[in-house]
Amino acid sequence: MENNNIHLTDRLLKAEDVQDILQLSRSGFYAAIRAGLLPKPIKIGKSARWKASVISSVIAHWGS
Repeated sequence: MENNNIHLTDRLLKAEDVQDILQLSRSGFYAAIRAGLLPKPIKIGKSARWKASVISSVIAHWGS
């Protein structure tokens, strides 16, 4: 492999983790996704996950 700079440390977060980080209720969390304020999840089988780096970007964007 030629690309040795690949970072495999981006954690995948559960909905509950993202809700805790953003301090959103379950309904508020899913409303924000429907409104386009939060990204849609990555689907892994029946599970939904969000990249920690994407959530960090959302936080940074909301803070500006």
